[in-house]
Amino acid sequence: MGKIAILPDIVCNQIAAGEVVERPAAVVKELVENSIDAGSTRIAVSLLDGGRREICVVDNGCGMSSEDALLSLERHATSKIRSAGDLGAISSLGFRGEALPSIAAVSRFELNTCEPAALGGTFIRVEAGVIKDVREKGLPPGTRILVRDLFHCLPARRKFLRKPETELAYITDNFLRVSLSNPHIHMQLKSQEKTVCDHPRCEGLLPRAAQVLGPRIAGDFSPFDFEAAGVGVSGFIAPPDIQRTNSQGLFLFVNGRSVYDRLLQRAVLTAYEAFIARGKFPVAVVFVSLSAERVDVNVHPAKREVRFRDPGEVGSTVRNALLEALSKIRPKFGGQNFRQPEVFARERNAGFSSAPSGIASALPRRTMGFFEPAPPVRPQAPAQPLEKVFPEPGMPAREKKSSFSGLNLIGRLGNSFLLLQSSEGLVIVDQHAAHERIMFNSLSARKTKAGQLLTRPAVVDLMPGEAVLLERLLPSLSALGFEIEPFGGGSFAIHSAPACLSAVSPEEILRDYLRHAEEECPATEGEIMLGLAKTASCHASVRAGQKLELEEIRSLLEGLDSIETPFTCPHGRPISHTLTYEQIFRLFKRT
Repeated sequence: MGKIAILPDIVCNQIAAGEVVERPAAVVKELVENSIDAGSTRIAVSLLDGGRREICVVDNGCGMSSEDALLSLERHATSKIRSAGDLGAISSLGFRGEALPSIAAVSRFELNTCEPAALGGTFIRVEAGVIKDVREKGLPPGTRILVRDLFHCLPARRKFLRKPETELAYITDNFLRVSLSNPHIHMQLKSQEKTVCDHPRCEGLLPRAAQVLGPRIAGDFSPFDFEAAGVGVSGFIAPPDIQRTNSQGLFLFVNGRSVYDRLLQRAVLTAYEAFIARGKFPVAVVFVSLSAERVDVNVHPAKREVRFRDPGEVGSTVRNALLEALSKIRPKFGGQNFRQPEVFARERNAGFSSAPSGIASALPRRTMGFFEPAPPVRPQAPAQPLEKVFPEPGMPAREKKSSFSGLNLIGRLGNSFLLLQSSEGLVIVDQHAAHERIMFNSLSARKTKAGQLLTRPAVVDLMPGEAVLLERLLPSLSALGFEIEPFGGGSFAIHSAPACLSAVSPEEILRDYLRHAEEECPATEGEIMLGLAKTASCHASVRAGQKLELEEIRSLLEGLDSIETPFTCPHGRPISHTLTYEQIFRLFKRT
């Protein structure tokens, strides 16, 4: 007998099931996608033990005839494509023809289906890939699929399933993503006969986003619609100060298909790079649409990943779309006229050392944080005066959609935080984070990156890893205005630097930038410039504990009004926080 043999069909189906059916969530995903392709307007999913014991998917779609129902259980049987040429332009969610036979090969499977105009439907029962029963049956229009005891015939696979709660979490995540992109379908998910999700049919994506993510998040969403080079990018983004510790709040879709794509995720995170901290993720719903010929969805057995014909173009379009959307978001708070508080009037005449009058004079001086200077801080490089960094010469003034400078200034805390009064409550502004954002936007927005010759070369000494990274970046840095040459060992001589970064010594900028860029080398000159601007803005900004005069405070607040996205500093720290009257009343037991 020869060494090589053809595997039986049942074994082939079980091998295929290992690629398509990884866990109960994959079963639900495949069956729900088939229901969507069938034109359903209502899809109900019910589970027992997180799908380990039972999965039932019911839809009111087009159903199947008896002949088609039997064919659907054969491998590579599909109604979605007819020839190899169709693989180049796939518009349906399912197309492989592997889902039903793969699922039936590793479970106790029942299929009930009926066409709308048919007098009766078809019932098929399959166990471990073997058809046990086929008969006609009176059924409502649509399809009902019941999957019991998943992997009962493969104990080695079944023991790797997680706890029911964990499997339910995977199913719910996939279900929410499918529901989000199909607002025209009533989607329902039940577990142990209890409703987990119930999303009635609605008009538009924003109402569905409110159903999926909650009205509070949806209320903060800003819609966007962008198109370039035949690639459309639309959806909703939350303000940068709404962040998550993982990517669960990032919903990516390509031609209506939910995907986990590294290229798209990188494009989104690059757009948010100067708004959220490293390791944090934004909340965004991003739909990418392009012709089916420009995207290949046939690159992953479970259809989770896609491949673009022009990946750079798609990634750049997504990044530009989000940057434009972010530039239009403004903080939400009620405004009042800027008014100089009485304490500042006294301060200008007598300084902090004068004794305040009235109620304030009855308080111990150590409790009056903003009436006296903050404790001494360690010496730092002097910050560039506010009036010299804002407004930026030659930069067009932005229309004020919300106004920090329009709020009533009531004081400052520890020479670090500005206290403002709005119609909603107390607005606290971090002066360092605010100035850092103003500086960063000013530096990164400058079009000219001409180099400025230094009076004498600056020498920077680097660690071996940093030196290797700098050598790799030299061509890009040269295009940005740097003139750097090796100076022996791990030392480099800097002869010129971009004029827009002249506020900080170039060796400090490079050293700090390389320290943070070691993990991942930026791909473009634009990203490198953003990183350098982030470092320079931090060094050149006013510090916590630095006393600002009234005019400097006014300049700072006006600067926030004129820049884009005044939510976080370039490192992701919040610029402002509002304590609402409701929160304050609750603190003092007034509600």
